[in-house]
Amino acid sequence: MKKNALIVLSLFAVVLQAQKRPNVIKASNASAFIQEENQEKKSWHLDPKTKPDVYTSNKSAKPKWVKLYTDIDSLKIKLKPGEKHDFVVLLNQKDSCFTRFQSPPVKDFSTIKPEIHDTIPFVLSAFNNIIFKVRLNQKDTIDLKFDSGTTDFLLTNEGIKRLNLENLNGHSFQIGNQIFDNQHIYPVEVSGQGTIGRFGWNLFDGKIVEIDYDKNVFIVHSKLSKISKKYQKLDIEYTHTLFCINGELQVKQNKYIGRFLFDNGYQRTIMLDDEWMKEQKYPKDQLTVIKKVIMKNGAGKEIPVLTVLNDFLKLGQYSLAAIPVQLLSGNNPARFKTHILGNEVLKRFNTILDFQHNAVYLKPNHLWNEPYTDSVL
Repeated sequence: MKKNALIVLSLFAVVLQAQKRPNVIKASNASAFIQEENQEKKSWHLDPKTKPDVYTSNKSAKPKWVKLYTDIDSLKIKLKPGEKHDFVVLLNQKDSCFTRFQSPPVKDFSTIKPEIHDTIPFVLSAFNNIIFKVRLNQKDTIDLKFDSGTTDFLLTNEGIKRLNLENLNGHSFQIGNQIFDNQHIYPVEVSGQGTIGRFGWNLFDGKIVEIDYDKNVFIVHSKLSKISKKYQKLDIEYTHTLFCINGELQVKQNKYIGRFLFDNGYQRTIMLDDEWMKEQKYPKDQLTVIKKVIMKNGAGKEIPVLTVLNDFLKLGQYSLAAIPVQLLSGNNPARFKTHILGNEVLKRFNTILDFQHNAVYLKPNHLWNEPYTDSVL
């Protein structure tokens, strides 16, 4: 073993000895699971070669329980924001898998001076894309859409080629007065019509964002002291690096409460999760079929989708009637169990995304009664 490797292992051992919690658990199989609070379990592979093997939890302003389950043992750790915890999983009584749980620190720009209140115009396209003029590397102006169902900056392969971007690291983006330096660009096959890419919610973590569809402006705040009582507040649940809210579908007198990925990058109404529908016995076979289409995800993969008519969608005190919903035929593109709430619904609400207090605020706007793209046959 090399000298520097011995130093790493020695330092790791010192950290483990200083901890009061149990720091060694056992496994006879490399396949394990990790679970945060009451969220679904995620697969985890025990790897003795990675020192340490790091699992970063979802954003949380409060301490949360994170559990590791092996085939024969388990460990439960309460993580505070910004905290880390090191431990060892002993695999087959011989291989030490050095593992770290860590929670991201909480970002909060509310105390910076001067305060930020940056008003940025956007265009809402006929395809429900929220499109911005974005400055790339202080020389190219490109059209990108805001996509709350993703993170970071993504450009299409065609756009990357057209812009002659040989290296995808270390780029600068400017959106309004917001400047994001040293950014990595993630390539994708397709983006929203009229754009060559998109940017995600996490760029505004620790800030507050208003999306005003009445004025077609996107306002980034470092602090927002007062929110009108006309807005309905919904708590944010962070999962898989994205964020969700709770809502309710209703068919006749039956209610189906579930988690909805807040995804204004999805151009249609609601894509229903197949697993959730089965668990709640959602009566999809009893609903009026509106249309059958083939959609493409960000990787360009074709997804067969059936659209049916749902009676009501309720978000807090607000309820939308006779709303088309999409039924998936295949795996959920979100890659975890959730319905996907798209911008054909979300554009009907002026929205405040409070990434300081982890809440979404919704208020109906002039698009509330606009017909849905899918009409009843």
